[in-house]
Amino acid sequence: MKITGLSAREILDSRGIPTIEATIELDARYQAKGAVPSGASTGTTEVLELRDGDPSRYFGKGTLSAVRSVVENIAPALINKEFNTQKELDEYLIQLDGTEQKGSLGGNSILAVSMAFCRASAMTMNMPLYEYFARIFWGEEFSTRKYKMPTPMILIMEGGKHGNWATDIQEYMIIPDQKKFTSYSECVRVGAEIFKATHDLLIQKGYAGTVGFEGAFAPIQIRSNHEAFDLILQGVTLAGYKPGTDITLAMDIAASEFFNKETGLYDLRREDKELTGPQWIDLQREWIGKYPISSIEDGFHEEDWDMWVRFTDEFGSELQIVGDDLLTTNVKRIRKAIELDAVNSVLIKLNQIGTVTETLDAIKLSTEVGYSAVISHRGGETNDDMIADLVVGTSADQTKFGGPDRGERLAKYNRMMEIEEELQQVKI
Repeated sequence: MKITGLSAREILDSRGIPTIEATIELDARYQAKGAVPSGASTGTTEVLELRDGDPSRYFGKGTLSAVRSVVENIAPALINKEFNTQKELDEYLIQLDGTEQKGSLGGNSILAVSMAFCRASAMTMNMPLYEYFARIFWGEEFSTRKYKMPTPMILIMEGGKHGNWATDIQEYMIIPDQKKFTSYSECVRVGAEIFKATHDLLIQKGYAGTVGFEGAFAPIQIRSNHEAFDLILQGVTLAGYKPGTDITLAMDIAASEFFNKETGLYDLRREDKELTGPQWIDLQREWIGKYPISSIEDGFHEEDWDMWVRFTDEFGSELQIVGDDLLTTNVKRIRKAIELDAVNSVLIKLNQIGTVTETLDAIKLSTEVGYSAVISHRGGETNDDMIADLVVGTSADQTKFGGPDRGERLAKYNRMMEIEEELQQVKI
């Protein structure tokens, strides 16, 4: 496949902050785009975004420098070159950049090109994007029987940076029981009904029903972190479902955001407490004992490895313990977590690592050792729905797309349900 055209432009993400979209042309015939999301809370080992730093445009958040990187640096190096595989293209981009965190060309610039090439390549082969992913990921083991619909983690309430610090905890999610709700679309329906019931409950209580970055409720009237659990469980019951039976709860704590590096304490504003690592484990243990929690993400600071190991040793057999900021979709950090037995699940984000190939490598490593892999959106999203195809085509088994609200989140849910319908039609 010869790259015959490559351009880029500045677009806005779901927060009204600039990001980058690339358009690629293969064989002077096939054109496709890739739009890059951006995180609100980010791990320090994620690849680096190119931002302009010009305070006169978008308060310094402009991405014209990332656009120039594609147009002036990447495009001249790629135009009229042939790449037979996604890996060839991505490895070329990595070598062209030459830095650990893609700070030369920009992780956002590189990913936009990688995503666009990915989608255009599927077009040249006349196959759906999930099949393209599957053929790369499974190689000689590829079979349509490898396709599977994942379990959705559906966001209901949010705080932290995503929700104006309504709570210290960044995300409160529900996970429908797939043994009872056997299709993805059924799970989404359950989530949407609980979301609506929770909204009505909040309004009845005089709480704000507005949503945060990821399309979930962030009422500033909430009085504590655990009150969010209580409200969601009431919403579950109002919607006609049974907590702990029909659904379980999941948290993305994003603890790095409230960890005080100077004191080494976890500073929970809503609890009015400053806790040591062991004390913070004690509080989480209390929540686990009281509520039907089945998954906890980023429960500790991204470099607090000792607490991660201690927590996983105690709760790893009963809970999904997910590393996000800890691991940043990075194979090196995932290997360290495996060696230390620090987690049992990995969050997967394309823009944390910067290429499609490295993302696939992270999924493969994680699931080969028995970890679950959760394909995730970002706080600043676009309408690009590639991550829906990504989860179906790989061994990842869960999705995290946000609340059943806001178009950039629904783009992923709706694409997933479209894929499910396609697979049912061909009787996979």
